[in-house]
Amino acid sequence: HPLTNLTSPAFVWSLLLGLTVLLVVLPFLPSRKAGPIAVVDPANCNGCTRCQVDCPYAAVTMAPHPTRRSYQVAVVDASLCASCGICAGSCPSSTPFRSQETLLTGIDMPQQPVNALREQLEQALSRLEGGCRIVVFGCARGADVKPLAAADTMVIPLLCTGMLPPSFVEYALRCGADGVLLSTCRESACEFRLGDRWTRRRLQGEREPHLRRTVPISRLQVVAASSH
Repeated sequence: HPLTNLTSPAFVWSLLLGLTVLLVVLPFLPSRKAGPIAVVDPANCNGCTRCQVDCPYAAVTMAPHPTRRSYQVAVVDASLCASCGICAGSCPSSTPFRSQETLLTGIDMPQQPVNALREQLEQALSRLEGGCRIVVFGCARGADVKPLAAADTMVIPLLCTGMLPPSFVEYALRCGADGVLLSTCRESACEFRLGDRWTRRRLQGEREPHLRRTVPISRLQVVAASSH
């Protein structure tokens, strides 16, 4: 009513009509192109449905397994996948403790596969020097953690912290790291909706896959930081 008094009824109706049209066409406007979508390996997928439950975009569904009776297999909808990797972080076969020379997981990201993540971690830990060796995992959409790299500190940027299986924290500590720093997006401002929330719940043992209770929590620090 104040706006009508200051202008005119015709102006207010035109403004409301314009806003309505904008809201209608908004979903159809071009968006930022996502990267390569998640890839499923049926031989390593046991149909546990964790990736389906954790996907913030409902891009993962389950279908009958092509070779195993009574089993299901994950199927990725390319039109919905945001290339966040949260599904890879939820997969039980993504643990680096598996004895496979090449770590193959049920669902993975082509641009940053779990096997490459394990190799990068092992190689960097073998080169770290100093009395206190730190491993930093950071969300590429959050604060820039690359400047933290030093002789005693290795930095691994991630598509989203939600793509990091909690077992990688334990693996880093067992392979010689003295501490692990995990930098997520600012709380309630995750680029991929739920990445920071799922990460915290997994590390706190509230969501599968969870960090084992035998891991000394005093050697892990989680920080929420935005790109600003």
